Amino acid sequence: MSQSKKLTAKQALFVLEYIKDFNGGRAARDAGFSAKTADQQAWKLLQMPHIQQAIDGAIAERKERLRIDADNVLWQWWQIATADYNELSSVKRVACGWCWGGALTDEDETAVVNPNEAPDPDCPKCKGEGAPYVHIADTTKLSPAAKLVYQGAKATKFGIEVTTADRMKALDNVARHLGMFKDKVEHTGADGAELFPSITVKYE
Repeated sequence: MSQSKKLTAKQALFVLEYIKDFNGGRAARDAGFSAKTADQQAWKLLQMPHIQQAIDGAIAERKERLRIDADNVLWQWWQIATADYNELSSVKRVACGWCWGGALTDEDETAVVNPNEAPDPDCPKCKGEGAPYVHIADTTKLSPAAKLVYQGAKATKFGIEVTTADRMKALDNVARHLGMFKDKVEHTGADGAELFPSITVKYE
C-alpha cells in the first residue's frame, strides 16, 4: 500500500481492515480504536483525503494482485446468466410404477417411480408419458459455469433444496454494464399527439 508511509500505524491498519468488507465501525475497532467511539472514529477517518487516497490505493493494489478487472467480472456475470441450470437439478420423465409390468392394478399403493428406466410407451397407467422425477446432481462434478451458479444445498422436510445464483440479476448486471437501460419510449397517436407521457428507463 504505497500511501501507508503518510499514515499512523492505526490509520494504516484501519485502511487494511476497511477494504475487507467496507464496514467502518468494525475496521476501527479491529485497528485498535475505542469500541465505544469506533463508528464516530471511522466516519472521521473516512472524511480525510489522505485516508481516502490510501483506501483507493489499497483497492487498486488488491485488484492488481488478484488480477480483477471489469472484463473478468463481466465474464463471470455472463457465465452465470447463460449457465445450464439443469446441471444442478432437473425434472425427468421416467418409468412410473406401472411401466414395464411393474404394478398391474391402480390399487397398488406401493408402486414407485423408477428413475433408471425410460417410460414404457405401452404402459396402461401413464400411457407412455412416464412420471416426473427430480434429479439432484453431484455438485462435486459440476462444470466451471455450474459451479459459479451453485450456492449451496440443504435438507428440508420437503427434500433437498438447492440454492442458485440469480440468473436475472446477472443478466441485469450485464445489461447495465453494456448501457442497455437507456431507452426512451414515446407513445403518440395517429396525428402525432402524445397518448402517454414519455417514459425514460435509465439505471445508473
